[in-house]
Order: sequence, then structure tokens, then C-alpha cells
Amino acid sequence: MNNGLTVFIPIYNEAAILEKNVGDLLQYLEKLELPYEIILGSNGSSDRTPEIGKSLAMTHAQVKFFHLDLRGPGLAFVEAVKQAQYLFFLCLDADLSTDLDFIPRAVSSLVSHDAVVGSKQEGNQTRPFFRVLASELFIKCTNLLLQMPYRDYSIGAKAYRTESLRPFMAEVDRHTFYTQALLCRLKKTGGSIIEIPVNCHDCRRSKFNLLHEGFYRYSKLIHLWIKSLRRVKND
Repeated sequence: MNNGLTVFIPIYNEAAILEKNVGDLLQYLEKLELPYEIILGSNGSSDRTPEIGKSLAMTHAQVKFFHLDLRGPGLAFVEAVKQAQYLFFLCLDADLSTDLDFIPRAVSSLVSHDAVVGSKQEGNQTRPFFRVLASELFIKCTNLLLQMPYRDYSIGAKAYRTESLRPFMAEVDRHTFYTQALLCRLKKTGGSIIEIPVNCHDCRRSKFNLLHEGFYRYSKLIHLWIKSLRRVKND
């Protein structure tokens, strides 16, 4: 696999910010003097996101774009991993709410680790109080049930060695729970994972129904917990 960095951004109806934020990201990545690509994965977008994504891919050689008819960040994640051509695979949110200095710090950490967890809880975050509180509760439940030590399971600000990811693509669910599943499997199979603090400013309205998202995540967590218990029993 080629030495370099794949940056993956799952996108859903991001027409208002996509062009500007990809431009800002391109400018930042150019300064790193590292081969790179940006993969934009539209999943279920119904606004001008696919049109803008295609235009960006035609204009910039380093940008790839694909569109999936079904909504699902996990589906887009799997497709992006398939397309990735570089050694390191890094996930960002479309709003670039995490400080971009996470990128070089993650790349440096991936030289000796399989995954990097960018943690808002360990760094600084500006987010609505209710979302911070809900995240804290979910993190505590995740760590208790799965015996995990990490403080952030959001899909943004996470990085992996691409070849360390590929054996676990069956663990990736369609929606937003795949970070927990991947980190759990990596940890259980002896992968090296490091957590680093990040700064996050995210005050825009969530694109998910938070009640539905909460029910979904807790149901997936319980399912993964039961699955983990069965694995331990069978080992």
C-alpha cells in the first residue's frame, strides 16, 4: 500500500458548506508535504451535494467522490475503505468542527499504532450541553459493558492504518455505531490504539433525530455486548 493519507468525509445534504470546507482542507493538506487524497462519500443526499461533490472531484485530482442512494455513514465508510489507496485512513466531519491539527498528530501516531481516537472529552469542546451530557452517559455505558477505556466514540476525528481496518469490515453497521465496533475488535485482537485530545467547536443542529439516534446506539451497544460475551465464552 502506498505511503500517504486518505481523508474520508461522510456527507449528507452538505451543499451549503461542502465546497468551502473541501477548499480549506485542501489548502491545509498541501502544507503537510505528504501524498494524500480526500474521499467524499455522499449517503442519501437529496440536495445539491452530489452535484457539488462531482464538480470538486473533476476540479481537484486529489478529491474522489461517490454517492450512495441509501443513507448510512457506515455504508459510506465501507466504500471509502475499499477505495482508499494510502497507508493511513482518517475520518473527519463535513463541518470540520475538529481543529485540523488533529491530522498531523494522528499521522504521527499511526506510525506506531493501528488506530487513533481523537477525544473531545479529553480536549476542549464547544457543543450544546444536552449533547455533551448524552455523549458522556453513552461513553460510560460503552466502557462499562465493553471494557473499553476510550472517551470518544463519534465517527469524526478518528484515524486508522488502512490495512488494520480491512479485516473488520463485517463489523461496520450501516449507520453510526461502527466506531465502537471497530475499536472493540481492534482492542480484543491485540491492536494498538492511542487516544489524543482534540478541540471541537460544533454548535450547528444535528442532522440526526437525537431520540432515534439514542435508541439505535443503545440497542447496538447491548447487541455488541452480548456478542462479545459469546466470543469470550467460545474462546
